[in-house]
Amino acid sequence: MAEQIYILENCKSFEPKHIFECGQCFRWNKEQDESYTGVFNNNVLNVKKINEYKIKFEGICEGNIKDVVEEYFDLDTNYEEIKKKLSLIDKYMLQGIEYGKGIRILKQDLWECIISFIISANNNIPRIKGIIERISKAYGKQIKFSRKRLLYFSYSSGVI
Repeated sequence: MAEQIYILENCKSFEPKHIFECGQCFRWNKEQDESYTGVFNNNVLNVKKINEYKIKFEGICEGNIKDVVEEYFDLDTNYEEIKKKLSLIDKYMLQGIEYGKGIRILKQDLWECIISFIISANNNIPRIKGIIERISKAYGKQIKFSRKRLLYFSYSSGVI
């Protein structure tokens, strides 16, 4: 698989820190340049916010990077419209929306999501990330990506 780049422009409701550090996923790690590198399904991506509405995706994907990104990050859903409707509920909902304005709900692999949920019981995020990383190293496939020396595919229902 060859490395690919995709630039997403005019995207509101996309804040990498909100998405990757909210506790919904555990295979994304923050890099020194403030980007995030993660493994999901048979893909490895680095995500960097260029400016308020421009995001750069760089990685190795099974298939076209644009299609992979649009599916995984739920880019066909209008989060701005959802937030607009929810903000009318009350001031507490409005505060919550403002606090997490850049969150998107990721379309994660069901098997990994279930295992992550089970592991999360009585654990903190760094420990959950470590456990999932060790499982992935034990059962996943290796992939080389220029931003990292070696990453691992997340394990999916087809592995175990």
